Amino acid sequence: MRAFWTVVVALTLAAPARGQDGAAPASASEANVFERLGVTGAVRAGYWSSTRNLDSEQNIGAGMLWLKTSHKVSDRVSFLAEGWTALRGPLEYGDATGELREAFVDLRFGRLDVRAGRQIIAWGRADGVNPTDNLSGQDLRLLVPDDADRRLGTTAVRASYYAGGVSVTGVWLPEFRGHEFALPPPPPGLAFVREAERWPGNQWALRVERTGGAVDWSASYFRGLDTAPDLGLAARDGGLPAVRVSHHRVRVFGADMAANAGRFGLRAEGAYVDTEDPHGRDPFVKNPFLFVVAGADRTFGGQLNLNVQYLFRYVTHQPGTSVSVQDVLNSQTRRTQHGASFRLGYKWLHDTLEAECAAVAYGAPSGTALRPKVTYALTDSWKVLAGAELLHGETASVFGLMEQNSTGFAELRWSF
Repeated sequence: MRAFWTVVVALTLAAPARGQDGAAPASASEANVFERLGVTGAVRAGYWSSTRNLDSEQNIGAGMLWLKTSHKVSDRVSFLAEGWTALRGPLEYGDATGELREAFVDLRFGRLDVRAGRQIIAWGRADGVNPTDNLSGQDLRLLVPDDADRRLGTTAVRASYYAGGVSVTGVWLPEFRGHEFALPPPPPGLAFVREAERWPGNQWALRVERTGGAVDWSASYFRGLDTAPDLGLAARDGGLPAVRVSHHRVRVFGADMAANAGRFGLRAEGAYVDTEDPHGRDPFVKNPFLFVVAGADRTFGGQLNLNVQYLFRYVTHQPGTSVSVQDVLNSQTRRTQHGASFRLGYKWLHDTLEAECAAVAYGAPSGTALRPKVTYALTDSWKVLAGAELLHGETASVFGLMEQNSTGFAELRWSF
């Protein structure tokens, strides 16, 4: 409940200022209470056949309240806050949780924009699989139909300078928030312990981006903590053994591009990740690796869209003969790995009915994830969603590890 009140208080304090922004409605009776408060959001009620926690729980209910408020103080200053609170768990009982995703101030000084506060920073131009997206984590356990809703905000100061079609962005991150995902049960007699947090204030990133030309591109560099954890050995109080969950430092060199060739959209993105184990000798730190995504998309008839991508991962050092959970979680059971992704979407009935099927597949070790989803807008405010997440693969693959949590879902959503 503590997280619930954090979200509610932050948004309540921000909302009254919205009444000073822009033209007021013709009369109070013509605006609902949310418009008068300057708040938008959604109420969601959903059902999931399984969790994403690598457990055996089934028939999960999930109720969520999303709230967002923004206010333009002046031509140079604006503010935004967004968060959610949820009650979820088996239908006979549940627990409350919440997240203040973003709460930041935007400052504009001519060609210089500065954003300070908790914010979501998502980099990359590839579809869904982004090697350069390393600045903030995601909650991969969260029961939501849309991948973007899993993102976690991170406290940061971001400054961007624009000169024509080129921008230079610098980011300082005094807070670290890595990926939240389920871990398989530890061996008998062991327990997971998280490494004591270090002040992550020496994290920073730089990005140069070109837009508006025949080819849009960017080059980036990040130096900070890895959002994906490593597993190692540790000792609990009393000297008992434990599995340590820790985030080591990385350097990421990345680049991406997007261009059009006739009716086709072309995209490519890649990153080289240099870790704390450059020689591949530490079994408890992932090896440096290269990850590249390249593909194309095309829209047919204005309603059907198809996106196909090739995925390539190369680990700089040959993994050992034995496969550990650490290797599986980090996709480092093989030195090279090839894969593909596709997304097929179609819209009917004046875009009120939309069907989508997305998939990712890897070989050696083989694993697939298939995600069909249907969305129907009943009215401007009411929407119903239904779909599934079907996972399958070898035991040495990430999708094989999560296969027991293949799930189906349905959600009713009211937006205001």
